[in-house]
Amino acid sequence: MTAPTFTPGPWRRVGHRTIAAGSGPDAVTVCEVFSGGVGLDQADGNEALIEAAPELHAAAAEVFAWIDCGFLTVGVQADDSPARVAACGRAIDALAAALGKAAGRAAP
Repeated sequence: MTAPTFTPGPWRRVGHRTIAAGSGPDAVTVCEVFSGGVGLDQADGNEALIEAAPELHAAAAEVFAWIDCGFLTVGVQADDSPARVAACGRAIDALAAALGKAAGRAAP
């Protein structure tokens, strides 16, 4: 995995529906979340998800790295049930695709 190119975290909520990184003169607005058309509850959920994005990315990248190097076992090594092996494979593929998308790479 290559290093992410997005604004480093942590990200935090500042003001009304604004997500920012850094502080003081180094603060940068990452995004603003609008509630038009989705309602306040959904806008609140979107804001919380965006705020957590750097931490979610870091956690996903760490889990993927542990699986990729063989430290965490999945698939045949973890279980001999074909359905479970297939489910693990799909989860790993989805994780790799999401990390690629976050890195700006299009899905294959």
